Amino acid sequence: MSESIKILRLFESDDRMNKFQNLFKQLIYVLSEENIQYVIIGTVAYSEYAPPRATTNINFMIFESDCCKLESVLKEHEIDFIRNAYQQLIIAVKDDSDETKKYPLELSFQSAPKGLAFSQLIPKEMFGVADILVASPEVLVALWCLAVSNGYSKSYYDAQMMIKLQLAEVDRCIVVIENIPESDANKVLRSILTGKAMYVDTINMDEGFIMPSVLFQTHEEIELAKAHRYQASQERRRQLYEGMQQTK
Repeated sequence: MSESIKILRLFESDDRMNKFQNLFKQLIYVLSEENIQYVIIGTVAYSEYAPPRATTNINFMIFESDCCKLESVLKEHEIDFIRNAYQQLIIAVKDDSDETKKYPLELSFQSAPKGLAFSQLIPKEMFGVADILVASPEVLVALWCLAVSNGYSKSYYDAQMMIKLQLAEVDRCIVVIENIPESDANKVLRSILTGKAMYVDTINMDEGFIMPSVLFQTHEEIELAKAHRYQASQERRRQLYEGMQQTK
């Protein structure tokens, strides 16, 4: 049995699932009442646009200025939390089963990078709650490229998949990344666009800073090359068809 199936089977437990849903709904209510802006990111957001992936964690992102406020509000509502090594705030579903120890159901919060605006948000329904704000594909790509530039290599393949499946508009990705200061995220995006780095460890992070105009130009060159290949294939088909007609 695959790890994904094992994880999904956990949700057959009504008790664990009910606790998870109730905790999620409680947090959404708290965030709304306290006017704390949020957006859903990570695997849950990815699964809204691409083939779904199993996960036991729902990732929230909030503004850095709201982090202290969130901690105070959680304490007021007697919601326990911890901080992990990545300075994420973790809230876990509590029970004493072995499944909890191996696959804990969690809700996590992290602060948004400077310059990232909570725009292009997509309202979705989750656990019966309407208008849950989910990050757009372009914002997800920008966040994953930023994560890769900070050493979290796994995110490279998520961003690469979004681009390959044409789920994210490259122009919008570039605009989002442009607004994140002091970042090498645009180098990661360029490596995905050009296809020069099929694996994250081949990205040259020592290259000079890539201006947004260069990224746009790279994207335009790729699209132009695609158009040329298409025209060439159509011309080749026309020639083959004419050759077949002449032999009749």
